[in-house]
Amino acid sequence: MRRGTRLSCLQDRELLARFEKLCVEQYNALDRQEYAAFNRRYDRIQAIEDELKSRPGDQRRILMTLFGHPNMQVRLTAARANLAVDYPAARREIQDIAASKWGPQCGDAGMTLINLDNGIYRPT
Repeated sequence: MRRGTRLSCLQDRELLARFEKLCVEQYNALDRQEYAAFNRRYDRIQAIEDELKSRPGDQRRILMTLFGHPNMQVRLTAARANLAVDYPAARREIQDIAASKWGPQCGDAGMTLINLDNGIYRPT
């Protein structure tokens, strides 16, 4: 995403493509143990989620098209973004990731489930 690009000017499909690209970049950074690069993308992903949430009807649901994506980081991030939109479907996706044993996302997904069950994490 270029600096200065206003997310509010982008169409849903453009935001979806940016979300996917940033998540893949996070995955690659994690694979290379470049944690700062991973973290730099977090705020940009969150900004896309916030923009989609602010749109009529909470358009985060378009991220559900990424469920089943071949990249586990894309799947996990999309599922977390949808916990407040469609909890049962998002939780199933997180459970599938946890069961996949595809690390480190499976561990992250498992912790998400534990935190949801214990009320530590509350989707908004």
